[in-house]
Amino acid sequence: MRDDPWEMKKQEKSMIKMMSTTLRNVTRAFPLVVALVCWATPASAANLFARVSQTGVLISGSEVAGVTRLGTGRYEVAFTSDVSRCAYVATTANAYSQALQVFTAGGHIRPDGVYVETKNQGGGLTDGPFHLVVVCGAPQMKYAVVGYSGELVRATTGAALTVLGAGRYRVTFLESVAACAYIATVGDPGNALVYAPAGVYTGSSAANSKTVYVETKNPGGGLQSGIPFHLAAICGGAPKTHVAVVKDTGLIRRGSALTSAFKSATGKYAVVTSAIINPSCATVATRGSVDGAVPFTPATVEIVSGPATNTIGIQVRNLLFFGGAFINQAFHTATVCR
Repeated sequence: MRDDPWEMKKQEKSMIKMMSTTLRNVTRAFPLVVALVCWATPASAANLFARVSQTGVLISGSEVAGVTRLGTGRYEVAFTSDVSRCAYVATTANAYSQALQVFTAGGHIRPDGVYVETKNQGGGLTDGPFHLVVVCGAPQMKYAVVGYSGELVRATTGAALTVLGAGRYRVTFLESVAACAYIATVGDPGNALVYAPAGVYTGSSAANSKTVYVETKNPGGGLQSGIPFHLAAICGGAPKTHVAVVKDTGLIRRGSALTSAFKSATGKYAVVTSAIINPSCATVATRGSVDGAVPFTPATVEIVSGPATNTIGIQVRNLLFFGGAFINQAFHTATVCR
């Protein structure tokens, strides 16, 4: 029996109608996919950083639109692109006889901003200079933002979080971070405030080379859950960046090429690079172990000027709860430049 040409026409029309419906559905969905891709990788082409004085004046920066001092110890750094899906790590520059602490959050004014608070160790807002680095997934930079309930809020694609116990975490990335420095800052995962002062400390994980170990502690040094944090793994191969993981003795354990370190006195260190970094770059640092050992002794870390323009100084002190004296402890640091 021969095929009925009219029946074939009806079938063709039916198929065309079905294909048109499918195409319309795909077309509706496609803008959402594009938006998600763009949202997941904002501002990743350039290093984003700011070095800010205690009065809120921008000393140096990259892709910074401006800085606003909102009040005592309260600042907002606006960038030239949306950074709401990034991680914000910061370190105070030394300005007082005791170290300040710094806390971050998403912008309170607009989505291209980062909110920063500087506080004394009793939790009181205090004007303080700081260095801020925003990590959005640029080459050789990975990040994770962890919330109050120990949940992974946002991160580099493929990252995973394991809660090991009270105030103890493992963040695992898809690639090795063995050649990286692990910088962490207590910070709200959204654009709210972090009311209670606390600390966050890092180290290598005994699990594997793709994992960072993180501890969150209260001002007395005790492990504590419910402390949100931003983590950045900044690696030695990152463009225009100098990283160093430094032992308590001042010797470098790992870092960027042509980067070294030394200790000039108890708790006083200098990192030496092959480029002029002061004052044109921003430096962030975290008390952290250089290997798989836990960062047992909590401490504050602050930035000071180095002995030359190709150096940066790092000061490490006991928590004020333990007297605040200078102490020899290992740390991770990254200097980010334009």
